[in-house]
Amino acid sequence: MIGPVEWRRGLVAALLTVLLAGCAVRAPQPPEAGRTVAVGDWGAPPAPDAWAFSGRTSLRLADEGATASVSWVEDATTYRIDLRGVLGAGSLRIVGDEASVRLTTADGERYEAGSARELVRAITGYDLPVGFLRHWVTASPVPWLDGQVTLDERGRPRQLQQDGWEVTFDGYRTLDAHRLPGRIGVNHRDMAIRLVIGEWRLR
Repeated sequence: MIGPVEWRRGLVAALLTVLLAGCAVRAPQPPEAGRTVAVGDWGAPPAPDAWAFSGRTSLRLADEGATASVSWVEDATTYRIDLRGVLGAGSLRIVGDEASVRLTTADGERYEAGSARELVRAITGYDLPVGFLRHWVTASPVPWLDGQVTLDERGRPRQLQQDGWEVTFDGYRTLDAHRLPGRIGVNHRDMAIRLVIGEWRLR
C-alpha cells in the first residue's frame, strides 16, 4: 500500500514532468520574430550578384488580370526577362543594362527606353516597378529607398514596405548560403503582382 509520503512524492514528480515537458514544447520565440525595423537600420544579408529563376507570375490591376510564365536572368550589370503568355499576346523579352532597356514582342517589334518601368508602361499601359523588382525578388530592399522591413522567426524578411509598395515573402530556400524566396507578393493600391518561383539558379 502506498503511504501519504510516497503519494506526495509521486505527485510532485508527475507535476515536475509535466512542467518540464511544457517548457520543452513552448520554446520562447526568437527576438527577431515579428520585429519591424527601418531599412537603414537592418543589416540585410548580401544578395547574389548573378542569378536566374523560372516560374509563374500574375498581375491584377483593378478588374483586369493576366498570367504568364517568366524566366529571369540577372548579372551584375545586365538582365533579361522573358514573359510567355502575357496578356494572351504570345511572348515578350526585356533586355536591359544601366543605360537602356529593349523590349521585343513575339512579332519581332522592338522598342527601347531609358528604364524598364518607362518601357513597360509605354507598351502595356501597366506601371510595373521592374527596377524595384530586381532587388525585391531576392528579398533585398531597393538600396536608394527608405522603408520598413518585418522579419520572421529566422530573421528573414517577411514583409517589406518601400515607396508605397508592400512586398511579402514566403517559401524560402537556401542556395550557397543565400536565402531566396519562393513566393513574392507585391501590392500597391489596386495593383497586385504575384511571383511563384519554381527554380532558383546561381550563376
